[in-house]
Amino acid sequence: MKKNKFWTPDRIVTLTAMFISLFTLVVFVRQTSIIEKQSRLSVMPYLIMETGYNPEDDLITLTLNNYGVGPAIIEGMKIFYNGNTYETDFANFLQTGIFEKDSVAVLASASIDEGLAIPAGAERIAIKFGGSGDRYIKTEKFLRKLERNEFDYEIVYRSIYNDFWRIGMVDDIPEVAD
Repeated sequence: MKKNKFWTPDRIVTLTAMFISLFTLVVFVRQTSIIEKQSRLSVMPYLIMETGYNPEDDLITLTLNNYGVGPAIIEGMKIFYNGNTYETDFANFLQTGIFEKDSVAVLASASIDEGLAIPAGAERIAIKFGGSGDRYIKTEKFLRKLERNEFDYEIVYRSIYNDFWRIGMVDDIPEVAD
């Protein structure tokens, strides 16, 4: 009587083929995950609000810069001042009457509204103050006054993959938003 062996050449080849197929599937899934992560990082925006002082030309600018590699799409902006929350941008905030228009000259402003896309490597001047030397000094004092009165802002933006981040005056390094 012939005894059946489990480890026949046919079974060894079959099990080896199944093992190789399973290993290939694991590698494929892992590689797809890496490619997806790389794809998301290749379009990641990185917004920073910068204040520029130019006493030579009597200008102070607040500029929103995108140092990332993909467009930043604005989802919303809030300004916090003196315990109040304003769901608006800098230009509209200054129209609320919190400062004396005679002493601070707004030379230019641009809205930072929902849906605005700031391309990679681009900037948007949110507001430009200036004027004569006297107005420059008054503007500096005004900005210091804002900081003393708990001034802060929050800008929420997203990438084209709908990954959300937020920046603020205190935390100007982008953090993942919920």
